Amino acid sequence: MHELISTIQVLTALIGAFATFFAVLHKSHHEDYSDKFKTLQKERDNLAEDYENERKKRKELEDKYEKLKKKLENT
Repeated sequence: MHELISTIQVLTALIGAFATFFAVLHKSHHEDYSDKFKTLQKERDNLAEDYENERKKRKELEDKYEKLKKKLENT
């Protein structure tokens, strides 16, 4: 009976050690994830800005096209 209790205590200690190890490992990688999220957010913001710039250019070109089209139709 004493051996069974000792075995259970050893297994419990091993499980606790593994849980602690993985918790520390996860926390150390959490900082890496934070940096990755910041980088992805910057890329997202840059892409949104590029999209808005391209959209403005496209709108200007469409307006010029419409003006030229109307001018051509009137002549």
